[in-house]
Amino acid sequence: MSSMRNRVLTVVAGAALSAAGLSGTAAAADLTVTAFGGAWEKSLRSCYVEPFQKKTGKSVEVVLGGPPQWVNQIAANPSQPPIDVLFTLIDTALDAADKGLVEKFDAGKVPAMADIPASFSAPVRGYGSVVNFGAAGLAYNAKKIKNPPKSWTEFIDRTMAGEWQAALPGINVASTTPTALIWNFNDALGGKPSDITPAITKIKALRDSGNVVFWSDVNQFLNQLQSGEADIGIYWDGRAWAAHDGGFEALNFYYPQPGGVISPSIVQKVKNGRPLAWEFIDFALSPTQQSCFANSIQYAVVNSKATYGDKLKERVPSFKDVRWPPFAEISANMSRWVETWNKEIGR
Repeated sequence: MSSMRNRVLTVVAGAALSAAGLSGTAAAADLTVTAFGGAWEKSLRSCYVEPFQKKTGKSVEVVLGGPPQWVNQIAANPSQPPIDVLFTLIDTALDAADKGLVEKFDAGKVPAMADIPASFSAPVRGYGSVVNFGAAGLAYNAKKIKNPPKSWTEFIDRTMAGEWQAALPGINVASTTPTALIWNFNDALGGKPSDITPAITKIKALRDSGNVVFWSDVNQFLNQLQSGEADIGIYWDGRAWAAHDGGFEALNFYYPQPGGVISPSIVQKVKNGRPLAWEFIDFALSPTQQSCFANSIQYAVVNSKATYGDKLKERVPSFKDVRWPPFAEISANMSRWVETWNKEIGR
């Protein structure tokens, strides 16, 4: 789950809606909201959209696609935006705020914010709230690794020593690699976003050691571990536990010290969007609907009164136990990071 958590976005469907100018059924609905594809969309429909429609009698259209596309569509017609509620990633949430396309949250408009720690609105400067989050850690084959590394630096050192084959996300995994690999390693090694030399040097050495393979999508990672091509690697908590429960019982997951790397999903009210959006957002952030979403998608949610099933309760991280990358600073440096990676690590 990624700001930059790796989600499968149904871009084809989104592009079709873009070409149609979000007309037709979207225009006829009382409210239009965005959604990531796959299980995230299914959970949004069952936990937020359908019960809201039942409660209010209002219709809600769900628009699939990608966050940059949605922001561009709103920016193209800011006085009459085609979207009312934006479920997005943190980098595009900050972009929307910088462009003046979204409104600030407060407890008057969103009463549920009273039960949500301020830490979840601060990263977007109050222009929205985190709605759910995952965190990157290490997933490993417990049949092969009996003593997994306790820290990220130990993971790096023992991989270099050849104790196992590790799988790392490649540079094309845009929602994972910048935070869960580059910033994560750089931070653990004492570096700063302005200078990622520590991380790049280690990743290059790991590549040269022959003890690392790279993955380009979330399913490839699971295939690498199931086939024996890799034994351990960087992955997302919810996806790891879903694979475990889906039959890969040897797969285990945890957060090495000094902690996992958060990837939040953000909800925002589009400026000049329909006022009903505030009611929908408050509904989505309420304890009952947050509990439903968490147990459906297997990611942590933000309402402090939300409840988790027994199994999920043991798995989801506390927001206090995960690290928050400087998302805005990472976004500002991203083109340089990609250029450095391509030069030093390769495509």
